[in-house]
Amino acid sequence: MNIDLEDLLQTENPSESKISFADIKTIVKDYKTYLWSKKWILVAAGVIGCVVGIIYAYFYKPTYTATYKFSIEAKSGGVGISTLSMLAGISSSSGTFSGDNLVELFRSRSMVETALLKPIVIEGDTMNLLEYKILADSLRSECDEGKEKEKTYVKSICDVFFPYGQSRDSFTREQDSVLMGISSEMILKDIEIEKIDKKLSYANFSVNSKDEKFAKEFSSAMIKTVFDFYIKSKRENAQRNIDEFQARADSIHNELNKSLYAVARYRDLNMNASRSVLGVEQLKYQTDIQINTAAYTEIVKNIEVMKLDMAKSEPLIQEIDVPRYPLANDKKGKVKTGIKYGFLFGFLTLLVLCVYHFVQNQNKEDNENIAE
Repeated sequence: MNIDLEDLLQTENPSESKISFADIKTIVKDYKTYLWSKKWILVAAGVIGCVVGIIYAYFYKPTYTATYKFSIEAKSGGVGISTLSMLAGISSSSGTFSGDNLVELFRSRSMVETALLKPIVIEGDTMNLLEYKILADSLRSECDEGKEKEKTYVKSICDVFFPYGQSRDSFTREQDSVLMGISSEMILKDIEIEKIDKKLSYANFSVNSKDEKFAKEFSSAMIKTVFDFYIKSKRENAQRNIDEFQARADSIHNELNKSLYAVARYRDLNMNASRSVLGVEQLKYQTDIQINTAAYTEIVKNIEVMKLDMAKSEPLIQEIDVPRYPLANDKKGKVKTGIKYGFLFGFLTLLVLCVYHFVQNQNKEDNENIAE
């Protein structure tokens, strides 16, 4: 049986393939000596990192956040509005605009577009929030009036303006396109709505923007737009019931007036009449007056009950926290950012030097093995 001498030696001395504590100490000492010899490179990397961090913090434009915290409390209406609404032939269900759907309204493009067209006063000039956002975000900064366009038939944002007071119905196709694009982007990136507690119905609404004034003004406009639409929608169903009953009340009131005038005319024409048949005619008119009076009194009472129930059924929307200047922001401190970047650059340089030294040692060992 043939036995390889090299295999036998490796089998008899397995401890030689293991790394001892002394070897570890030697490796650590070697890396320590090497890194110490490169200390000025590490220092230079840290200084460069600090400078880069300070420059970054100086030119960084912070994002401002305007946050509203509010609660939604749905009041319970009385029995009158549900009962009487069935008489009017209209359902009194308000599920379409429940508290959860109020939160979803903040993600509605129509609500965002309406809020963007609200006015804002800048240095005495009135414009809408949409035009102010275009200016604040420098969306027309690359527009060059003297530069000829390659495609003159294509309109960009440089050619589209939104003058204050222009009716939404009169917007051109280009204006609609720009408004839709900006509002859709805001819904995806700048608007945040979160319902904190379903039982307590607390919600947070936040607007992020590079412009502090726009963040605060748009958040206020958005809150007012959504709340007004929500309350208006909640009232519409009950108001339809009231309008139906009011129309019936007006009709009965007209009939009552006709009966009163008919009795007066009848008495004027038959003041000295003594026939019984004439008395019966007068009694018929008086009976109509009594019936119409009773019906009118009852329906007016029902209308008042419905108005009271409508007020009771309206949700209570309470603003808990409102944004105040200065708004919360992610502004970068120059010193803090400089130190952070200094350590980052220093660590990365240290890592690169260690990898470089490891590769050097491996190449050196390989060359020694080849030489042997």
